[in-house]
Amino acid sequence: MLVKLFAAPALIGLASLAGKRWGPNLAGLLGGLPLVGGPVVLTLWLSHGADYAREVALAAPVGVWANVAYMLLVGHASARWRWPGAIAAGWLGYLALAFALNFAGLAHAYWLGFAVLPGLWLAATRWLPRPSAPPVPAHLPRVEIVTRMLAAAALVSSLTYAATWFGPTLTGVFTGAPVAATVIPAFTFANAGRDALLLALRGFLTGLMGFAVFFYALGFGIPLLGVGALAPALAAGLAVGFVASHLARRGS
Repeated sequence: MLVKLFAAPALIGLASLAGKRWGPNLAGLLGGLPLVGGPVVLTLWLSHGADYAREVALAAPVGVWANVAYMLLVGHASARWRWPGAIAAGWLGYLALAFALNFAGLAHAYWLGFAVLPGLWLAATRWLPRPSAPPVPAHLPRVEIVTRMLAAAALVSSLTYAATWFGPTLTGVFTGAPVAATVIPAFTFANAGRDALLLALRGFLTGLMGFAVFFYALGFGIPLLGVGALAPALAAGLAVGFVASHLARRGS
């Protein structure tokens, strides 16, 4: 309960503050890293044991393909609709692809999980629309940060509760559910405009490369290191996410 109520919301708050200081791209990058998925798996580990957490972790990278669909749909839909319509379009695409991957029996297809890394790179650098101008800095009041944190707590609680009904494989697919990618882009689009939204989405896509690496490192490391696998998995995920983001910015 403490993990659900405090860990993920606190991390979303920190990502929001980082975005206020250094721009929406960094907020997206941090949101794409396992700031929410990590606490979710830790919660499931504490509740259901290491074997359950390992199965969830090994299914999570395949689920990132649904995040790719979400980000691209939000980015393209934002040209026509305001944030409620763009976010709704993204969620419809996310849910459709996530369920399709699970029902097709692909949740533990390692080749598909590793293939998401070049898929994310292409989505960030080729398929996502580019901003037309530098984003206008937006004021981030304290009440908005609190609202973002409360929204994150509600979404994480819903996901971990649903794990009881989903089972470990489908839960793994949904571990990357766009919690941060709902909260941060919605506020960013509403307050700073589409150009800031597109930068945030690019950050999410590169950060999700670290997300995929984190969960594979965790899933393969649990039998060897137990809970000790968390630290090296997190280090690997952070390194990949930040390197990918740096290269994407240089190539843009």
